[in-house]
Amino acid sequence: MRKIIVSAFLSAAILAGGAPQQARAAEELFDTKAASAHIEKGINHLKSKNYDAAIKEFEESASVSPDAEPYYYLGYAYYMKAKKTNDPESRKKSKENFAKAYELNPNFTPSRFKPEATPPEAEAKQKKAQPAEPDAPMITEAPEQTQEQQPQQ
Repeated sequence: MRKIIVSAFLSAAILAGGAPQQARAAEELFDTKAASAHIEKGINHLKSKNYDAAIKEFEESASVSPDAEPYYYLGYAYYMKAKKTNDPESRKKSKENFAKAYELNPNFTPSRFKPEATPPEAEAKQKKAQPAEPDAPMITEAPEQTQEQQPQQ
C-alpha cells in the first residue's frame, strides 16, 4: 500500500512539476528569437537583391534553429543567385535546401516573404490572360433562331 501511495505521489509530482521543466528545456533548446531576427535580415537582403548577404543570414538562422523556414529561404536565395549568375553550384545548393526544408516539414508554406513576379514572368501571365485573336469579332448575343430551329410547343 505504501508503494502505491509513493508511486502516486511521484507520478503527481512529475506531472505537476516535470512537464513544465521539460517544456522549458525544449524552449531553451533553440534560440527562436535570434533565428527569426536572422530571417528578417535575410529577407531584407533578398528584397535588395543582395543574395550573398541573404545566404549568410539564412545559414546563421538555420544553425541557430534548424527549422524548415530558414532552409526554404536559403534555397530561395541560392535559386535567385543561380538565376542571376548562372552558377550551377548555387542551383545545386538551392535544390538541397528546398529538399531539406520539405524534409523537416512537408506542409511548409512561406509566410514572411512571397516574392513578386519578375517582369518576364508577369508579362507571360498577361499574355496567357489575353485572348488568342484580339482582332476577332466578339459575339455578345446569341444568334437569332430561324423557324426551323425554334423549339416546337
